[in-house]
Amino acid sequence: MKPLFRSSKLMLWCISIWLIACAGIRYFSLPDEGRYGDISRAMLQSGDWLVPRLNGLPFMHKPPLLHWISSVLMEIFGVHVWVLRLVPTLAGIMMLVGLFWFLKKHCNERIAQLSVVILATSLLFFGSSQYVNHDLLLACWISITILCFADFTLSGEKSVLWMGYVACALGFLTKGLIGILIPGMVILLWVLANKQWKKIPSLLNPIGLIIFCVIALPWVYLMHLKYPAFLQYFFIDQQFSRFSSDQFNNKLPWPFYLLCLLISFLPWFFVSQFKFSKQDFSQSLGSSILTLMLIWFVSVTTFFSIPPSKLAGYILPATPPLAVFIAIMVDRVLTSNKINRFQTWATPVLVLVVGLAFISLPFTARPKNLLYVNITALYSLGAGILIFSILLIFYYLKQRISYFSLMFSMAIILCMSVSLGVRILDVQNNANQVSFQKNITANMPIVFYHNYFYDVPFLLNLQKPVYLVDDWENASQDSSSEQLKDGLIFEPERRQYLWSDSILDQKIESGEALVVLARSNSFNPHYANVQVLHYRNYDVYFFNNIGPVQK
Repeated sequence: MKPLFRSSKLMLWCISIWLIACAGIRYFSLPDEGRYGDISRAMLQSGDWLVPRLNGLPFMHKPPLLHWISSVLMEIFGVHVWVLRLVPTLAGIMMLVGLFWFLKKHCNERIAQLSVVILATSLLFFGSSQYVNHDLLLACWISITILCFADFTLSGEKSVLWMGYVACALGFLTKGLIGILIPGMVILLWVLANKQWKKIPSLLNPIGLIIFCVIALPWVYLMHLKYPAFLQYFFIDQQFSRFSSDQFNNKLPWPFYLLCLLISFLPWFFVSQFKFSKQDFSQSLGSSILTLMLIWFVSVTTFFSIPPSKLAGYILPATPPLAVFIAIMVDRVLTSNKINRFQTWATPVLVLVVGLAFISLPFTARPKNLLYVNITALYSLGAGILIFSILLIFYYLKQRISYFSLMFSMAIILCMSVSLGVRILDVQNNANQVSFQKNITANMPIVFYHNYFYDVPFLLNLQKPVYLVDDWENASQDSSSEQLKDGLIFEPERRQYLWSDSILDQKIESGEALVVLARSNSFNPHYANVQVLHYRNYDVYFFNNIGPVQK
């Protein structure tokens, strides 16, 4: 069957360039991007490549691979938001290339191309490729591990198996045991379903196991030597307990991930009309690959639906097989040339509605909600979406572009509209709220009052930790305060950075020069020696500052 694109390499390059070009559209989204971005900056600054640290305190929730890669990139390109975003973007590109390689080899080039296009333009994948956290990096290694082990089972190429072990080890160094458990579960179930259990010993290749141990275990061993409590905290508290406990945030019902996937792939679901055919799947994939994709999707979705705590990015490992299924059904539509009105207009109408929503938002939202939003930018974004969409529809009606080109372009516009919309509407970040930096000196203590402003240390490029004021004895589980306090398990001497309200009062009364950041109206000091600057997300208090303070 004829491929959709003449050159698959050119297609992959264009998608990669598009993803990289989008990496700098938004500011940091809080709290995740501010947290992980500053951990990476601190690793680069300190030269401590062993221990991830947040505000100088050990942060042992996840392994350090994300921060290792981020630090290397910042060493090369500088400390910038877009540099940090290169990690998830490059992970997404690797995931797309791996999926294309496997499908071209075991299916056909047309389905491989279409699967990559659908996955790249799905909202969850695109958004995650522009978001600094561990989720897409983990999904990349899990996917490559599954694809390599499956390819070895079918082809017997040991070099591919060893590559799978490398990916599995990197998955472990990204987020722990989940990087081993998920691909192991999928491959084991697939081998058993195909009645090829005799191949299990060959999958457990001694050279592969050695490769895994050489890559994954040194960090664990060195951490255990440095902190005897590490193994208990990392494997039990942060791995098993987080999966089984209902004490963590983001408690959501089990259908949550199905809804996430539906919304993420909605434009392509419209094209397929939600019609899935086992016969089409079998003809396109063959029974063995079809079984792999089914087990991959069902087992991963079920696994992550079990815990009460859910985040959208967790389900990313299930997106490649879903993209393959949708690609087969979209290909059936494209080859049949029987495209009805719903398939033609559902996605363009959706994109037009999004454009109109941006334009109408200033008229429908409460004035307080848009107090700090650039209304002109909202109008411009909405108008741009409408203009580009109408032009594409016009060219399609004039038969100057194909139906597939129309749907592909609409999916890209939808992805871009989300990123640009978040940039305009996100007022939680502090990217333009640090002009007070000119009023502080390198040695002046900075205090965060009852809130950790995750992106401020990164934006100020602080060279030492800030002091944190909170009720540390009653810090709630899974809060920023509890996460920071956990660092004392490993380095209790750093308690000096965790202040109570009484300690802050003592410091102010003793006449020390301090800079205090607090949420608006949450801190009301009754002292004469204070000057205040008001920003969107916080107030900045200068105690015993020499000279006038200017915003």
